[in-house]
Amino acid sequence: MRRVSENRLTLGQLTRATGLARSSLLHYESLGLLVPAGRSAAGYRLYGEAELERLRAIRRFRDAGLSLAAIRDLLDPRKAPSTGEMAQSAELLESRLLDLCRDVERLRGQQRLLARLLASAEFRAGPSCRSKADWVELLRRAGFNEEDMLQWHTDFEADSPAEHATFLRSLGLAPDEVAAIRQQSKPRKA
Repeated sequence: MRRVSENRLTLGQLTRATGLARSSLLHYESLGLLVPAGRSAAGYRLYGEAELERLRAIRRFRDAGLSLAAIRDLLDPRKAPSTGEMAQSAELLESRLLDLCRDVERLRGQQRLLARLLASAEFRAGPSCRSKADWVELLRRAGFNEEDMLQWHTDFEADSPAEHATFLRSLGLAPDEVAAIRQQSKPRKA
């Protein structure tokens, strides 16, 4: 890669160095997130190490799911990193973390519901759920761990005990194993 100068990259070189699209870099510039360090004699934008570091920070924040507006606030060069502003930045990151936790819980609920639908009589004849091993493998591929599977059985048993028992029998389980799973799935009293 030919550099315009020892410490400066053109826009094309910056796209190759960062893996970001030219349009993304220009969009960041239009939002004030990225400012070229200067221009070449021919008018080309030039970027240095500080801009590369700023792009790395932008990517980290984007990978964390922050909006470009939030990133602009976090990286505003006009703000000195005072204690109050650092606290605001931490609050923004904490807020995003809590939003993600709520999203994960919502998605986990959808995941449990989908597994419950697959266990219902109308979908049980599907190709991937003919045995206990098949069912456990499907749930594992979906990201369920032992605790998640137990919670799924507990919810199923609490909502529809007869359907839960029918589902367990449909997996080819012996009556004593069905009884044991159902007993283990009973809600615990505090």
